[in-house]
Amino acid sequence: ILFLLLFIFFFGSISSQEYDKDYFRSPVDIPIRLAGNFGEIRPNHFHSGIDIKVPYSGVKLYAAADGYVSRIRKSRGGYGNALYITHPNGLMTVYGHLQKFNKKFEAYSESIQYNLNSFEYTHYPDSTELKVKKGDLIGYAGNTGRSYGPHLHFEVREAEKDVPVNP
Repeated sequence: ILFLLLFIFFFGSISSQEYDKDYFRSPVDIPIRLAGNFGEIRPNHFHSGIDIKVPYSGVKLYAAADGYVSRIRKSRGGYGNALYITHPNGLMTVYGHLQKFNKKFEAYSESIQYNLNSFEYTHYPDSTELKVKKGDLIGYAGNTGRSYGPHLHFEVREAEKDVPVNP
């Protein structure tokens, strides 16, 4: 019963919301084939995004809409190299398991790593630092973090509440 109530609360609160379906573009320029679905039951959680298959590490990734990088992270686990882009419509897109970021974001990331003297970090840039336009190259798909092959983990979230929305 508890599982059912949590499922209804989690998915009931996000499935009833409506968003402009033309606001975002695809984060990849290849046909989308999924390796993982939104809401899939995983061993210890619900999958909060979609996993887009890519034929190899290095496939170009693009900003789904205008916005700014609100979080940049490098980690040996989890999403590995990840970007979080906040958009003016109140939504955020998440790009996980990147092989690397674009040149500008990679240089920004390296400066943080050297300043912290650490490979792993999470950083929250100011909204004026790392702006993006819809369709800008932001990075390259990869297999970093807890990943079992090259793919893009892509999420849409309500930015203020950090709550996932079905992409």
